[in-house]
Parts: sequence; C-alpha cells; structure tokens
Amino acid sequence: MTPADRDNKSAVYQRTEGMLFPRLGPALVAAIVAGLVVAMMEMILGAVVLGQPWYGPLHMIAAIGMGPRVLPPPPAFDIGVAMVAISIHMLLSVVYAFILATILLALRSSMAWWVGLLFGIALYYINFYGFTAMFPWFAEGRGWIGFVSHAVYGLVLALVYRGMDKREPIRVTGARPPAQ
Repeated sequence: MTPADRDNKSAVYQRTEGMLFPRLGPALVAAIVAGLVVAMMEMILGAVVLGQPWYGPLHMIAAIGMGPRVLPPPPAFDIGVAMVAISIHMLLSVVYAFILATILLALRSSMAWWVGLLFGIALYYINFYGFTAMFPWFAEGRGWIGFVSHAVYGLVLALVYRGMDKREPIRVTGARPPAQ
C-alpha cells in the first residue's frame, strides 16, 4: 500500500483497519447457550431456594414487552407469556453477545474467562439497578441468585464464543514495511 492509497481511504476504514469484528455463528451459538443457562439457573434456583413458581422470571422478562399486567405470575403457566419472554430474553442475549465478542476480540483469548465474568456482573447491575427506572419490577430480581446467574452468563458467553472464534487481536506496531 502506497502513502497515496493510505490517504485515499475513508476515515471509518482508517479507524477500523486491523480491528476484528465478531463472527455471526459463534456469537449466536454463545448467546443461545448462555441465555439458556442463565434462564435455567434463575428458574430453578428461584423455585428451589425461594419457593417461587419456576416460571416467575418469564413473567418479569415478558413484562418488558407486555407491560406490568403480566405481573405477578399467576398460579398457572402461560405459554403466551413464556413465548414473549423467551423472544425478548434471546434477543437481548444476542445483543449482549455481540458487545462482549467485540470486547473479547480486542484482548488475548486467555483473558476471556475473567472479562466474561466481569461483563456478566456489569449486566446484573445494569439490568437490576439501571433499568429499574423503566421497569421497576426488576428491583424484585435483586439478590444473590440474579448476581450469580448473570456472572455465570457472562462467563459462559465468553468461553463459548472464544471456544468457537480463536482469532487473536492484530497488534499494530506503527512500523512500516520496507519500501519496494
């Protein structure tokens, strides 16, 4: 590449040159696996430890799209509410997967486990403290079960993604190749 070619590149291309972007397949697989793990943890631990209906977290999530009329969970399981909740939950998981994958691709793969763990913990605080302004019922989900399951979510998300996308960041040194 000549200096003239370098000058002709767009500003966006210049800023992203050498940057790795997440791969669709690994991000989707990681999002689905981690999303299912966190959902199962929340439902099982809520039922076993707290004695709540196992489908309670589904109503909390579905209320994002359906409004608070689906709260609290009724005595019987509602498939319509469950379908809305699963759709919202998986859509959010995909968005979070692309965010985390972008971060992970800028770092060495050996850092994935702790970056994922910190990402999951950050999501817990964003979801259960930040989003309560829009969705006040999320305050009910605060506690160790939500904290642990979100930390596990980030960890699983990072490990599954990095297990499928082994690219390492490109180190740009600023040195130019010798002129030909």
